[in-house]
Amino acid sequence: MWKCRICSKTFDELPDDAVEIGRGHRGAYRLFKFDGTIHDLRVVAEPRPPIMAEPEPPVEQVELFQAVIAALAELPEPQPELPVEGLDLREIIEQEIEDESESVTTMGAAFKRLGK
Repeated sequence: MWKCRICSKTFDELPDDAVEIGRGHRGAYRLFKFDGTIHDLRVVAEPRPPIMAEPEPPVEQVELFQAVIAALAELPEPQPELPVEGLDLREIIEQEIEDESESVTTMGAAFKRLGK
């Protein structure tokens, strides 16, 4: 199969009226004239359809599955959640606010000194 570097057309074989009018060093180019036009032809391999490999069937990994089941069986039982009924959320929030206000920063320490 031949392909022209000028017009990108492909030819299965050279036409009968093709005349070679120039050749580059070591086959860098081969100029032919036919059908009233000039073509820079080079030999190209014919494209082959890709060979698709058959996918392998899935492998059953029984040993891995059994190891996972055994590991899950060894896990401790989940602990029940603590009852929220006895907790007063307002006290917890107020305590967190007090803790944050008592944090010692440079500005916080300066303001505490001013207030005394």
